[in-house]
Amino acid sequence: MISWICFEWKTSGLPKDGVSFEPFVIRAAEKSEQESVAKSIKSAFSMDSVWGDVSRPLAEKIAAGIEAAFLLPEPSCVVLAHGSRVIGASVLDGSPDATNHLSSGPCILHEYRNRGLASGLLAASLAFLQKKEIAVARGLTRANSITARFIYPKFGGVSHPIEGDPLKPKAD
Repeated sequence: MISWICFEWKTSGLPKDGVSFEPFVIRAAEKSEQESVAKSIKSAFSMDSVWGDVSRPLAEKIAAGIEAAFLLPEPSCVVLAHGSRVIGASVLDGSPDATNHLSSGPCILHEYRNRGLASGLLAASLAFLQKKEIAVARGLTRANSITARFIYPKFGGVSHPIEGDPLKPKAD
């Protein structure tokens, strides 16, 4: 059984300035980009073998998160664009009591990985949550994932194990 962990960041101590990744741009998503966001996130997860055994429930959970994020007047999502192409995205849950504010986590298309772009997308996601007055942002991931090992520890991310499988529906 692969264990899950929760990373937490205190948003009060985060840097205010964004990082430049020219020619890439990190910005808030536009309503018209919902389909591009969904495609980039689906592609990112499909290329990472650590998610293979939970691909169906994960896809359903993320699809629901994307739908909820784009129902808002201003989508709760940050994108990474190369020109007009969305090459990465991070869908967010701005509810103060959310167990996972980073609904999708920072997702980057495979061909754009290993350039520090996921870290930039994480920083932008945390800044977004900070503006929503989230004091402590949380992100769930699998303990052996690339995200857990290389991305979420940045910006003061502290982890702790969680019980159960967050992809399984909770019993009433």
